[in-house]
Amino acid sequence: MPRHATTTLLATCLLALAPLAAAQDRTPAASAANVQANQAEPGLFNRIRGLFDIDLPHLDPPGTFRLTFNPRFGDLLHRDYIRLPTGVRWAVNDQLGFNVEAEAYATHGLGGGTGNYGFGMIRAGGKYLLPRCPAEIYQTSIGLDTALPVGSPPRDLTDGHNHYSPSLVVERHDPEFPRWTQFAGLSLDFVTPSHVEGGFGLNTPHDDSLSLTGGAIYNLGQIKWTVQGTYTTTALISGGDDIHIFTIRPSVLWFVPRRYTFHSKTQWIIGLGARSTWGPDGFEFSTGTRVRAEITFGQAWDKLRGSFNYRR
Repeated sequence: MPRHATTTLLATCLLALAPLAAAQDRTPAASAANVQANQAEPGLFNRIRGLFDIDLPHLDPPGTFRLTFNPRFGDLLHRDYIRLPTGVRWAVNDQLGFNVEAEAYATHGLGGGTGNYGFGMIRAGGKYLLPRCPAEIYQTSIGLDTALPVGSPPRDLTDGHNHYSPSLVVERHDPEFPRWTQFAGLSLDFVTPSHVEGGFGLNTPHDDSLSLTGGAIYNLGQIKWTVQGTYTTTALISGGDDIHIFTIRPSVLWFVPRRYTFHSKTQWIIGLGARSTWGPDGFEFSTGTRVRAEITFGQAWDKLRGSFNYRR
């Protein structure tokens, strides 16, 4: 293995284990009751693509339909179009959940491109929780996600392949250290060509691959600090060239308090992160931001009904 790859793997392991070392400091920053109360309001979160790319073993309250909207404002500077992923999450019960997301796009006109709009990607998935597995302070989930290119999107919107990704994620949350949550995950990604044209990005596998991820969340209530390290390889499950990719992602997420959104029932999440990647195309470093809005179906319906009654 190349020297820089070995160094990165060690760094990834250290980052994943850092919370365990920090947990040895038994001086709490606040009372456990206060911290748990803060956690209960915004809660832990689902995957935020491009910023926090792992789906933790958590679900919304049973029966909840939650609408999500993830405008990619950075596209206004870097692309001729803006992506507008919009989705629905459904918690069937306290152990089973499903999600569907459609990634729309539309030319914004700032880059001089011709007018174009439509849907470029459909994602769907589900996960099943195994509470207190393998022990009391653990949660485990098994899941399956799919990503299918559709329509005739811009070439750089997709890689032109269908993705089928089973996963296993384990989370550890010790009540003695309520701010800390550690997690680890194993996922497979099986790819098949689609009818949609696309291109692979830098330092991405072009074949079936396996990924190992470890990391932690430091929960301050409205603000959550995260770090995750991922090792991805095609060596074990594909028939092509062996590729090894190492990625480290630190990020911070702000669950915007409702007093800053005119007490709207919509939960806004603003994230900022960085990514360092070592792979076959060399070293990459990038930063990114994400904005996500979440609202339950019942709240959205109340808003629409209120707006309709107001117009009458």
